[in-house]
Amino acid sequence: MKVQNALLLASMALATALSATGAQAGGSVSASAGVSVTILAPVTLQATQILDFGAVIKPGNAGANTVAIDPDSRVTVSGAGDAARSAGAVSAAKFDVIGEAGITYTTTQSLMFDQPGLTHISATAPRVTSGAPGIIPASGRQELRFGGAFDISAATPAQAYSGALTVTVNYN
Repeated sequence: MKVQNALLLASMALATALSATGAQAGGSVSASAGVSVTILAPVTLQATQILDFGAVIKPGNAGANTVAIDPDSRVTVSGAGDAARSAGAVSAAKFDVIGEAGITYTTTQSLMFDQPGLTHISATAPRVTSGAPGIIPASGRQELRFGGAFDISAATPAQAYSGALTVTVNYN
């Protein structure tokens, strides 16, 4: 009986081993996980209006002046010189940031003139006309306005100056 029980137990162990091996060798298991992605359009930047300081009469005395235009297109001439702004059209620069609503961004800007003679040249930080600065509003478009400034003196060459206001948008 002991031999019979031992054979029976050995047979059961062999059958269990064979069935487990067969399930591993011939079976398979699988599972799935969800997948998602949101594809956003790239943020774009378009210049829509140039920065135009208008015409300025340089100082005739020994003092220097700072000529500035703000994002609302108001020109001021300040300092010890006697420079003056001449009549004529002026405009702040305008750019449109276009992208998905809610995207956040920062800007950097630089103003340069091609001709020598103007000093301490700078661009202002942007001012937005709608929504919060640095966040594209629900419309998907945000206008940025920029001004700038430079210094002149009696030694500044009288000529037409041109250059570029370069704006870079870094978005998240």
